[in-house]
Amino acid sequence: MSNDAPAPDSQAPARTPRLPRYAALTPGRGGQPRLLVDAPAASAEIYLHGAHLTSWVPRGGTEVIFTSAQAVFDGAKAIRGGIPLCLPWFGAGPDGDQKPAHGWGRTSTWELRSASTTPEGGVRVLLGIERHDLSALYEVNVGEELDLLLSLRSTAASGQRVEAALHTYLAVGDVTAVEVTGLEGGQYLDKLTATHEVQTGALRVSGPVDRVYEHQGPVMVTDPALGRRLTIAGADAPNVVVWNPWSEGAKAFADMGDAEFASMLCVESASVGAHAVTLGPGESWSLGTRISVEPLD
Repeated sequence: MSNDAPAPDSQAPARTPRLPRYAALTPGRGGQPRLLVDAPAASAEIYLHGAHLTSWVPRGGTEVIFTSAQAVFDGAKAIRGGIPLCLPWFGAGPDGDQKPAHGWGRTSTWELRSASTTPEGGVRVLLGIERHDLSALYEVNVGEELDLLLSLRSTAASGQRVEAALHTYLAVGDVTAVEVTGLEGGQYLDKLTATHEVQTGALRVSGPVDRVYEHQGPVMVTDPALGRRLTIAGADAPNVVVWNPWSEGAKAFADMGDAEFASMLCVESASVGAHAVTLGPGESWSLGTRISVEPLD
């Protein structure tokens, strides 16, 4: 995942909404504004730069989201790790001619619209941005499960084609010991070889991986090193992207440690390529994901 970025977004959040007792807006790394959530059900950290969630810990559990120790927090560069929002295109876009890579969503300043408690002991956060004839709302439900919903609405006078991905970096104990299931029999584009393949059996990572699957069901990441199983269930997301840069790829990133590839795996809900959506004037479209954790027996 490239970290090409435009200059810092000049738009600052218009206001600070009233926050519940379990949430606080404070300066984070690099002095960047972030929302800290410490609720009975879970804790989390969300930066306004990119509406970027960098941490989620279910109560009594351990960190589920990987964020690089070398990530840059300068309000311009995309944060390495966490859950970047790829929009309104993925990579270079469906036609391969868009810049910056993965769109402007992850490098723009979002507005914190609201934060409220939930009956389950969590916190519901709503962030938004309006840019380039597109209005985006991002709902983050922090609880024993992490629920994310991204909604896009076109304000253009004519149709515009959009893609989106919730580029989730999962924290794992040892990526070589992880088993990814749920994708069996699914077709995928291997972006490393530019070939179309079919998944046979469980996916195990033993080298660089960059695949876009045609898949809408849940995906399970069994992690024996951390003694847990993560389930990633997309909502209205026809694609699953699996990515790990491996050692050589990690060395090419100035904002990622050379050995950090072994403690992360991206499994992301997406709608990209042939599943790009054309929005007419005033039309809306949503994509989401739910992440849950269970211990291994």
